[in-house]
Amino acid sequence: MVFKTGREVVGVEENPPLMRVQHLFRKGLFLPLVVGALIAIVILSGLYIYYQKQITIIEGDNVLQVKTFKQDVKSVLEQAGIELNSNDLVEPGLDKRLTEGMEIKISRAVPVVIEADGSQIEIMTVKNTVREVLEGEGFVINPEDKVKPEPDDEICPNMSIEITRVTHEFVNDTKKIPYKLIKKKNESLEKGITRVIQQGKEGLMEVTYKVIFEDGEEVERLVVSENVINEPQDKIEEYGTVDTFTTSRNETFRFSRVLNMIATAYDAGEKSTGKSPGDPNYGITSTGVKAKRGIASVDPKVIPLGTRLYVTGYGFAIAADTGSSVKGNRIDLFHETYKEAMQFGRRKVKVYILAE
Repeated sequence: MVFKTGREVVGVEENPPLMRVQHLFRKGLFLPLVVGALIAIVILSGLYIYYQKQITIIEGDNVLQVKTFKQDVKSVLEQAGIELNSNDLVEPGLDKRLTEGMEIKISRAVPVVIEADGSQIEIMTVKNTVREVLEGEGFVINPEDKVKPEPDDEICPNMSIEITRVTHEFVNDTKKIPYKLIKKKNESLEKGITRVIQQGKEGLMEVTYKVIFEDGEEVERLVVSENVINEPQDKIEEYGTVDTFTTSRNETFRFSRVLNMIATAYDAGEKSTGKSPGDPNYGITSTGVKAKRGIASVDPKVIPLGTRLYVTGYGFAIAADTGSSVKGNRIDLFHETYKEAMQFGRRKVKVYILAE
């Protein structure tokens, strides 16, 4: 720019802002403008500070500090890039207006399986304990019900919660009371012989049970009370202690026991054994000894083979033979002839097992 004076033209570099400042100084207006600008800056700074808020976002162990001009919780979470799932819990709520120093807590929903009442459901929950989850889902837990894990246990992802419904009822039933067997010595009775003095009789009792069910199945039955209707009657039995016997010939011997048995008779012939004199086993017992008077055929389960015996109405014998028809409490006594066997016939005898 060229400035003209009265005498000459002087070349000066043009600086409009400086010229304006100079002009303001000459007019006395510069200082008020500066003061006004500073006041405006202070006001704007105050407004900035007033409308900007310090917010703390807490998610588990993570803490995020955010400064924001946003007005509600939802907006500041969006500003922080935090995405929410439909079951997540935000406290305070998303539409809550922000205030300076506000803390926003985010609880993430985790999957939980509940098995109860014959069904299984899968849910997403932000509850802290098993009890809170079940209450939140409307499950009523009765005092006797079983909950696994424990109601106060903390929830963890993919936890399985089981509810077992426990009920009970009282049932009345009867049961028999067994009688006792009382044994008494009888010193006039032979050893091995027993005699019933009083028959035993079972008693009867009414029992009340508490029957416990888990999910409808009986698991335990507890006795609550017992009431005797009929007392049992003991069975009283005498047993002999006499261990010596004197025959009609004044022969006295000791025995270990005595048996009441049914005795029959046989000989070596075909009618008794099915063998004739020409048979190589004719007259030979099952133990291999020759059959003769004093040989007794027995059931080895009752009288062991080789046992020495005394049979009333027959005499001394030894258990040395067996027979297909000789079973249980029966003895078959050898006679030399078929006629003698027939004369002996069938009779009740006492068989004394001789002491060693």
